Amino acid sequence: MLEKNIIEKREVKMQKISFKNNFGLTLRGTIFKPKKYTTAIIFCHGFPSSAEGSSPKRFAKFFQQMGYLVMLFSFSGSGSSEGKFEDKLMSQEVKDIKSAVDFLSEHYEYNQLVLIGHSTGAIDAALYAHTDKRVDKLVLLGGVSKLSEAVRYDFTDEQVRDFWKKGYIVYHRAKSWVHKKKIKRAFYDEFFQLDVLGSLKKFKKPLLIIHGEKDEAIPVQKDPQELYAAANQPKKLLIIKNADHRFSKLQWGVQVAWQIRKFVGK
Repeated sequence: MLEKNIIEKREVKMQKISFKNNFGLTLRGTIFKPKKYTTAIIFCHGFPSSAEGSSPKRFAKFFQQMGYLVMLFSFSGSGSSEGKFEDKLMSQEVKDIKSAVDFLSEHYEYNQLVLIGHSTGAIDAALYAHTDKRVDKLVLLGGVSKLSEAVRYDFTDEQVRDFWKKGYIVYHRAKSWVHKKKIKRAFYDEFFQLDVLGSLKKFKKPLLIIHGEKDEAIPVQKDPQELYAAANQPKKLLIIKNADHRFSKLQWGVQVAWQIRKFVGK
């Protein structure tokens, strides 16, 4: 009941933001700002979503209502940010995170920075966190451990064939913003080039891994366990009972938010 009251009663104050990435492309997002805060959170969305998606906004509001400054932004080629979707790369999203941290550090004051990634955003966050001493804590939601194996989570046999034969695939997702958009094979190739576990082994600050018990996209029996095994102390692994990949029900989202609050502190 306490959790529900806090989530419902506090006013959400939002500010639209924009900043440049390393290629000069404009990345757009939103700052959710409480009256008082000491901790800032950057939330990295999944693929092929954007900061305008329902999940990032929902979590951002939870965290803002808990007293954290929250920054959402869309990676280049996603949502309202500049860039072509077909040119999207996870390695570029990692660079976009640096641009986001630079922007936040320049324009806002805080004592602690927490980097949170969901799904592909968790891949990006895990690849980035150890490279930036400004990141104090890391949270991975529905994360992947080995990209070379996870490639089959994202792409069908037919899509893999198209990558090899055509050099790209075309998405067919009616009512989705990516419907009829294509993405080049370079995105697929990075699944065999980027090392999530190796990067995580280099991160030596507090880590929280959260996974849904009934995650339909990423197996709960494998990926979160491998992420946890590779990570340094202090670390914690939490499985949310019955939850799916997006933690789509209110009760699951609240559980995730409160576990993160316990981990982050004030």
